[in-house]
Amino acid sequence: MKLLLARVPLMIVVGLLLGGCASFEASVERDRSLRDVQRFFVLSNPTDNRALDQHIAQAFKTRGRSVAIGPRTMMPDDTQAVVAFQDHWAWDFGEHLVFLKITVRDPFASQPYASVTFSARVPRREPTAATVGRLVETLLEK
Repeated sequence: MKLLLARVPLMIVVGLLLGGCASFEASVERDRSLRDVQRFFVLSNPTDNRALDQHIAQAFKTRGRSVAIGPRTMMPDDTQAVVAFQDHWAWDFGEHLVFLKITVRDPFASQPYASVTFSARVPRREPTAATVGRLVETLLEK
C-alpha cells in the first residue's frame, strides 16, 4: 500500500507532462473568415484508408454547413471553399492520429487562406472524430 501511495505523485506529474503534448494551431489570412461560408467541398484523398474526408465533412455538417466530398472533378458549381487535408498516423498497439492539417482555399485558387493543424508528440487515445471536430470548430471560430 505504501509503495502505491509513493507512486501516485509520480504518476500525477507524468500525466501532467504528457497531457500537454498535443497542440492545435489555426491561422486565417487577414480580412478573411469562414463564418459566412456555407458550402464546402472536401477533396477526397485516394490513399485515405481511415475515412478522414468523411470525418471532416461530418464535422462541418454538424456545425450547420453544406458539404460535398469527392475528387476535384466532382466539385459542385456553388462551392464557396475547398477543403484539403494531410495526415500522419503512428502505431502504438493500434493506429493513432499524430498529425492532421486541414487547409481551406477558394475554389479557383491554389493557395490556402486558412489552415488548422493538430500535432501530438505522444499519440492520444481520443477518437478521430473528436479530434477532427475540435479542429473544424477551431477553424470556424477564427
